[in-house]
Amino acid sequence: MTKITLASAQINTTVGDINSNAKKIINFIQKAEKKKVNIITFPELTITGYPPEDLVHYDHFVEANIKKIKEISKSVKNITTVIGFVNKIKNKLYNSAAVIQNKKIKYIYNKIYLPNYGVFDEKRYFYPGNEIPIFNINNINIGVSICEDIWEDGGLVAIQARRGAQIIININSSPYEYDKYAKRVNLIKNISNKNKVHVLYTNQVGGQDELVFDGGSLLTDDKGEIISSSERFKENLMITTLEIKNKQKEKKEKKEKYITKNIKLNRFENSNQNILPKVPNFSKIDSIYRAIILGTRDYVIKNNFSRVLVAVSGGIDSALVAAIAADAIGPKNVLAVSLPSKYSSDNSYKDASILCENLGLELIKIPIKNIHKSFDSSLEKLFEKSKPGLAEENIQSRIRGNIMMALANKFNFLLLATGNKSEMATGYGTLYGDMAGAFSCIKDVSKTMVYEICEHINKINSYETIPVNIINKPPTAELRPNQLDSDSLPPYDKLDLIIKLYVEKKFSPDKIAREFKKKFGYMNKKLIIENINLIDRNEYKRRQSPPGIKISNLALGKDRRLPISSGWKNT
Repeated sequence: MTKITLASAQINTTVGDINSNAKKIINFIQKAEKKKVNIITFPELTITGYPPEDLVHYDHFVEANIKKIKEISKSVKNITTVIGFVNKIKNKLYNSAAVIQNKKIKYIYNKIYLPNYGVFDEKRYFYPGNEIPIFNINNINIGVSICEDIWEDGGLVAIQARRGAQIIININSSPYEYDKYAKRVNLIKNISNKNKVHVLYTNQVGGQDELVFDGGSLLTDDKGEIISSSERFKENLMITTLEIKNKQKEKKEKKEKYITKNIKLNRFENSNQNILPKVPNFSKIDSIYRAIILGTRDYVIKNNFSRVLVAVSGGIDSALVAAIAADAIGPKNVLAVSLPSKYSSDNSYKDASILCENLGLELIKIPIKNIHKSFDSSLEKLFEKSKPGLAEENIQSRIRGNIMMALANKFNFLLLATGNKSEMATGYGTLYGDMAGAFSCIKDVSKTMVYEICEHINKINSYETIPVNIINKPPTAELRPNQLDSDSLPPYDKLDLIIKLYVEKKFSPDKIAREFKKKFGYMNKKLIIENINLIDRNEYKRRQSPPGIKISNLALGKDRRLPISSGWKNT
């Protein structure tokens, strides 16, 4: 038996900030060296941050990242380090992992399986590698792979195991989705057990534009049991010492699909270091809330803002966004603004005021009655021959959007939009009005889930942080007398099921109708067709909406790319 100490550096990088990322990498290497770690692993594309997207099309960016990995290698002493970066060979780019030891890059592995679905566009940028490495160190065989490599059934892990690998190191940048963590854990456990190998799975943590990376790095034994894991949604250095049986004999197999490269690394001294944090088991709603907080905080910080602005109407969506902002960057850095019109009820301002007091937010009030009156007066002659309708209603929203943008520009606030997924899907929002903003925290959160998260906040805080009146009252935009959301949209439980099945699962109208009947006991195909066509028709609005955090399997952002001009209609 041979002891080996492994460390997983679950870090939060910033795309494009190569110098800052490198400093963090070196800092974690030094921490691991003090703990006598033998091998430390970092996430996928750690040097550049993930995803670097079209930055990799600029030669000077790629060269800067290559120069930096070489600089880092000079600081690596006895510890073996695995770091993700962009490799370049004869004008071809690769998503790669550098294996560094004793101040030298010993080997560069180029990712073989490149994901090209959902938010992933890796075939746009990278070429696939064709060589599978197995490293021998202290008579232990170790395979290295990157993210998607391990998701391919019968892929690299099976080949490396057949070639005698006892430990698989897999570095990742796997984004958060509310049901993905369990899938990851089951995948790693099954791979370990099936191939009789230990797996060290290192994932990135932090927010990057629409994506949140939840970490959740873990180490499994060769029976598929979890030995140690990192707490999600925060940086962590997970250190574990294993006892590995003497090297297995390489199995005689038919010729493999890829070239296998065997690399001998320098020996290490045995150590015995274990830092096994207690990892809480987050509920679905709790993990969603933590993901949104992390994504919001990082968007604000990584775009060099320190304060945010939220328009609070007294409704549940703006209440949730205000709570998210307060948790993300602290209540002192959040300014809430109430913008009542002639249709706003006194109760709305009262609810907004109680909410802000509970959250510790400053609330300012800017009535828009006189501005609205001036707009109506200016347009009176042009509009006099037509009935009042959406155009008049939306003027109020656009006045509010204008004021909020003016405050943001004047005082250097980042404006948070308050629209939810149900509204974004159906276009129930005003362009250049309530859709104005730099970031949309709850863009991928359905209306029914908004209620769940608000109730969760009150539960964990043990008091009504979000006033029960805000939760219980019927939702309304208050743009005309006695207006309710239900005047324009079906009940949210029914609408959200339609959105989930059509957008996330891509079901046909007939299939949605069957699922609708299972849940509600009746079929309303007309309602379904009206709403899925409404979703498609409002693609033009979503293209002009601010980016927002992805939490579902398919968000209404870069996940879903439909044409704006289209003759297709669902029937």
